[in-house]
Amino acid sequence: MRHRLVISLGNPNCILAAIKPDTRAGTGAALARKFAKQYPVALLARSTDFARELASEIEADGGTAASYQVDISDEASVELAFNGIKERFGTKCAAAIFNASSRPFPKPFLWQSDDDLSNALDISVTGAYLFAQAALPLLLSARSGGTDPDMIPTIIFTGATGSVKANAWMQPFAISKHALRALTQTLAREFEPQGVHVSHVIIDGVIRMPLTWWLKPFSSWDAKLDPAAIADSYWYLHTQPLAHMTPELTIRPYCETW
Repeated sequence: MRHRLVISLGNPNCILAAIKPDTRAGTGAALARKFAKQYPVALLARSTDFARELASEIEADGGTAASYQVDISDEASVELAFNGIKERFGTKCAAAIFNASSRPFPKPFLWQSDDDLSNALDISVTGAYLFAQAALPLLLSARSGGTDPDMIPTIIFTGATGSVKANAWMQPFAISKHALRALTQTLAREFEPQGVHVSHVIIDGVIRMPLTWWLKPFSSWDAKLDPAAIADSYWYLHTQPLAHMTPELTIRPYCETW
């Protein structure tokens, strides 16, 4: 295991989008806490109240973090946020994680509107596209000018069951998640030969947090996915050697049957 870096503004950093409100126990917060043990962390969120609180918590624990307000589907907003990140943390990035997603809301197909589709595409497709365009130059810079030869710059996109299995009443969510997976695959073909690890993580189960206590399955504590364990899996992807990169990882609890 690598030792923790002595944090300074010139070191590679981790950029994480997006931190969602009211999810202190969710995946985004767990990822931020995990990667903050090694890197300064930039937190991107539409609403910065919770992101600021999380950044303060990380700093109180001895890490370095900053929050940036962003509309991930707006090019100018993404550019402004990344300009702020580069001004504070420099132009080298060790890890970039796209954790933003629309909420899956089941609705019969004939009741759906254009807004249902466009809202899902804005986040999971346009947002991921803009995030990758902004983050990849910083990842390439870390690869070419980094001082740690064992550090493989990594960009990870969070998918879902809908990335590979489309259910009824879930057309907008499934379309957007399938497209996100395709984007990840094309980026891997282009940037892995340049030394950047590109990975897609399929979260194939219900995440354990207060917002999901009422959702099935109820069979045991381990029937839902632990956000901290998910973060450990992302860290595993980031620390893989160049010759053993995983382009896609599926995380699911033991009891899922779909």
